[in-house]
This record gives sequence, structure tokens and C-alpha cells, in this order.
Amino acid sequence: MKFAAIFVLFANAFSAGMMFLASVFISRYGGKDLFGFFSVILGLIISAAPIVTFGMDTAIVRFLPKYREEGQRQIVSGMQRFVLLFAGVLSIVGGAVLATILISFRNYSIEIGLAAGVCLPLAVIMSVLQGAIRADANVSRAVVGEAVVRPLVFGICLLTLYFWIHGDLSLLTVVGSYAVALAVAMLSTVILVIMGRHINWSGPFHPEMCDIRLWLQLGLNVLFSQLSIALLNQSPVILAGVLLSAFDAGELGAVIRLSMLVAFALTAVNSVVSPFLAKAMAKEDNQELQSLVTRATGFSLLVAVPVCGVFFVFAPVLLSLFGDDYSGAVPYLRMMLVAYAVQAACGPSVALLNMTGIHRAMTKIVTVWAAVTVTGLAIGMLQIGMMGGVTVAALSVAGYPIILAILCRKSLGVDPTILSLRFLVR
Repeated sequence: MKFAAIFVLFANAFSAGMMFLASVFISRYGGKDLFGFFSVILGLIISAAPIVTFGMDTAIVRFLPKYREEGQRQIVSGMQRFVLLFAGVLSIVGGAVLATILISFRNYSIEIGLAAGVCLPLAVIMSVLQGAIRADANVSRAVVGEAVVRPLVFGICLLTLYFWIHGDLSLLTVVGSYAVALAVAMLSTVILVIMGRHINWSGPFHPEMCDIRLWLQLGLNVLFSQLSIALLNQSPVILAGVLLSAFDAGELGAVIRLSMLVAFALTAVNSVVSPFLAKAMAKEDNQELQSLVTRATGFSLLVAVPVCGVFFVFAPVLLSLFGDDYSGAVPYLRMMLVAYAVQAACGPSVALLNMTGIHRAMTKIVTVWAAVTVTGLAIGMLQIGMMGGVTVAALSVAGYPIILAILCRKSLGVDPTILSLRFLVR
């Protein structure tokens, strides 16, 4: 697991770094308004992905280790195929809906709407295939498409379009480049699935209705929790673009993109530790659960603390990379850095709750929290402006992980927070 964690960490670092450079490039050469528009559309795609995935990628990781432990081979061989078909159909419908919203209600061009709509099924299918790979505990291979191929191809497309083809950037070229990057990333993930034989395409599949109902129940809860968490991260940018201006959305997009780098190690750890948590839960080994989350928290903090410190000190320099008119966002960035540092200190509570069957309680908490946050963001932005919105966003990002960590302790007797590092000392 250590090698996998290190590889996933570096892959996510590469992804975060490349997307950061892409953001700087778009802002510098396309302008703050273009970067703001792209941030809004990207936020819509990221927020919509959990809806059309229906949480079934998480269901694969949650239940396949359990079925293997129980020897139910007839379900193992076909669950991935069922989920892939289910999510694939939903994603195509969802992509059409997203394109319609952008064209009819946001007045984007047909080309931009279609490009954004194509992104959705590509992202969803790749997510399901990654879940199939992670269920085999091959987490390092699972992140290649999303964390390595996607940002690399996106950067290459942007550079090619600007310096060799068009000579300028537009919303269509940026969104189109992102669609191409997702297509190549999905294709690479398909190749890895076939090479690793992670899906048995011809094996028997005889699930009971109770099995499918169980997957859908977990998927529905994961859907609401993932959507809520996506909204918590993306709604500040989306609402800034709707309620304030594309200029403000661009500024806030830069702040969110930089501050989220503090918690990118936690995101990597959540991806790595999930299948191992599922295995430990299948064996009802609470001691192993505590050991896994403690090491995961310690690993994520090794990255989060220095990144937060460096970014806090050099916030003016980092924001100046996006353009000279980003200097006013320094207080916003520092506020969000502290919020994401608190989130990292709370550990992998989301993965722990999803893999141990406490997902319903978590769903209720994050769904209510997201609704309160969106309402608070709207009020804060309308009454105070950017400072009001950022204050609400910071409180939201720092608040819900604390509640989830308390839920882990109460329901499972497992402490995922920074306080659990005392077990490593022992």
C-alpha cells in the first residue's frame, strides 16, 4: 500500500500542478473573464458527474471485496458490466441535459454546449472503469487516466491550439481541449482494464434483485454525498459567476484551485485506502480500520502542512501568476488555505464511512450542509460580495469534515483525525 500511496500522491501532484499551470495559461492568455467562464463550466461538469454516476463506481469498490471474501463469483464477474452499462446510459442522458442547460438557459453557443455535454459521459465512464481497477486493490493503475493522461493532454491541446493553430484562446477551444483530454484519458483507462483483466466480459452473472437493490441504495446515498461535496467545493465559483460576474468567478476560481492543493494528498489517500477499508470491514477488523486511517491521515498531513505554510506565505506571488489584477484575492486565498488544512487534519472520514456502511448518516449530514452552504453563499455574496462568499465557503469546507470525523468516532469507534496519530507513537 505504501508504494501505491506514493505513486498516487505523485500522480495527483502532477495532475494538480498541470491543472494549475493550465489555469494560469488560460487566465494569462485568455483573460480573467474567459477563465471565469471556464471555471463555471468545469464546476458544472464536476458537480454533475456524481449524479449520472449514481455512486455506482463506489459501490464496485465497496462490494466486490465482500463478494470475493464470500466466494460469490457469479456476482463478481458481472457487477462491473452492470454498473458500466447503467452509468453509461445515465451519463449520455445527463450530457444531453447539461448541453441543453448551457445552450438554452445560459446562452452559450451550440458548439460549447455540445463540447461540455460530451465531457460528462467521458468522465463518468472513466470513473466507473477506475472503480473496477481500484476494487482489485490496484489503486496506482486506477489513477493513471485521470491524474496523468487527462492533465497532460489538456496542456498539450491548449499549447497546440494557441501557438500553432488559432493564435488565441476562446471558450470553445478551452472546453474542446478538455473534452479531447477526457477522451484520451478514458481510452487509456479502457486499455488498462483490458490489459489487467479487471472486468470479466464473458463470465456468468446471476444477481438477485436484492443485490441490485443493495447497490442502488448505496449508490443513491453516495450520489447525494458526492454531489453535496462537489457542490461544497464548486458552488462558490458557480454562484460567483451567476450572482456576481465572470471576473469574480475567475478570481475565486484561482483561489479555490490553489487552496485545494492543500488537501490533494487527502484525495489521493482516499483513493488508495478505500479498497483496503472495504476488505477490513468484510473481516470486521476494527483494529485494522484504525491502523489504515491513522496512516492515511499521517501521510496526507505530511503534504498538507508544508503546502499550506508555503502557500500562505507566498500567496501574493502565487496569485500574481494568474495576472496583476488578482492581488486583491490574497486574503481570500489565505482564508481558504486554513479551511482546507482543517479538512486534511480530519482525515479520510468520507472513504471510511462509505466503505463501512455508515453512508446513510453521512449523506444526511453533507446534504443538509450543502443546502445550508449554498444558501449562505447566495446571501453572503448578495449582501457583502466576495468577502461574504469566501467566508461562508471557508466555514463550510472546514466544518463538515469535523462533523464526519465525530460520526466515525461515535459509530465505528475509529478516530480518523490528526489526534489518531497517537496510535503511531504507541
